[in-house]
Amino acid sequence: VILIYPIYIQVKGAMKSHDFSNKTEFGIQKEAERYTWVGYMLFVLISSLIGDTTILVASIRYKAFKLHSCIVAIIRHIAVCDLMVSLSGALPRVITLIADSWVLGEWFCSRP
Repeated sequence: VILIYPIYIQVKGAMKSHDFSNKTEFGIQKEAERYTWVGYMLFVLISSLIGDTTILVASIRYKAFKLHSCIVAIIRHIAVCDLMVSLSGALPRVITLIADSWVLGEWFCSRP
């Protein structure tokens, strides 16, 4: 299986369903590479949380945007969608990379 982020392409046979290590999931072979990915994903997650929360608080509580209400609503929706993508996409990847295996169970598994 070749991982073209986030699409899987079958190359030789089917991937074994019991193999959930980072070596098969992300193609990571070295610890240094795993630590680099953890740092990058944490940066993405934290910056997304801080940025989107700031936008939502500024637009809802302080009415900081002096734009048309329709544009402000679109900005809020984009911030909420980005928060949902960060929490449902980046957070499980960070947890998986830190634990070096899939620990979130079958319910949160995103494999088809």
